Amino acid sequence: MRHTISNGLITRRGFLARSGVAAISLALGSRFGLAATARPKWTAANELAVTFTIAPSGSGRIQRPYVAVWIENAGGTPVRTLSLWTLNTPRGNRYLDELRRWYGAVGSDPALTPTSTGPTPNPGSYTVVWDGKNDKGALVEQGDYYVCVESARQNGPYSLVREKVTLGSALFKQKLGSNAELKDVAVEFRKHA
Repeated sequence: MRHTISNGLITRRGFLARSGVAAISLALGSRFGLAATARPKWTAANELAVTFTIAPSGSGRIQRPYVAVWIENAGGTPVRTLSLWTLNTPRGNRYLDELRRWYGAVGSDPALTPTSTGPTPNPGSYTVVWDGKNDKGALVEQGDYYVCVESARQNGPYSLVREKVTLGSALFKQKLGSNAELKDVAVEFRKHA
């Protein structure tokens, strides 16, 4: 059987032969463990601590902010909601959609809201810890993730700090920044406290 390439084009028979060889290579590679391996999973002994300070601007009576803290994968898809602080009233979470990025990505799934909510916080410093699991409870792979901290106040400003971190086996501390009402946002990848 002869396969020819003429004028830079491969014949149908040549294409089928090369496709068959590629398919066999893939099948044998996966059967004998020669295929590309997945990244290692998160080490269960580690955790990611997210610290931040809520420092509302303005004077007089200030509404406490809604705050969402969550993790996104490298593509921007939510992986885990770590904490959601809202005002729970008999009329429901009327202003939850003010947390624009979180609500647009996660807020439409009512199953995630009750599992991670708490009352709106007073001004002060807070720490939220991620155990490396996704919203389904499975450990994630090592790699790049975005740490997101978002706050919004009724008739007040909106703040979002979203920064990429690389989580592997090395422990580290990293400052992520500050903005209008979220100050000193930082992470520490550490052994379980």
